[in-house]
Amino acid sequence: MFIKKKTFHMLVDKTISKIEKYLDEYNGKLDLDYENNGKITKINFESKNEIIITRQEFLKQIWVATKSQGYYFKYKNNKWICRKKKHELFEFIKKYLFKKTQEKYFK
Repeated sequence: MFIKKKTFHMLVDKTISKIEKYLDEYNGKLDLDYENNGKITKINFESKNEIIITRQEFLKQIWVATKSQGYYFKYKNNKWICRKKKHELFEFIKKYLFKKTQEKYFK
């Protein structure tokens, strides 16, 4: 599926906005913070873990880096899907956040 440059950026912006709204729901409840400079979004945990989300315009992908691994998401059927693991991006972020905060708050 070919995505035009303008459409790609619109889709990424919409996805990042959805992730930020999800994070805002937990504002003050969890020790994490995020910042977005337009091309890179960083989610930082008090435990020094972080998630880095970048848009790869040339490849029309979103890349997600965690402390232990990198994931590449391509837009298919109205979703960002991981090439290897077949995770959907937003669900992947939610599960990763739960895993990291569960370790801290539910021991």
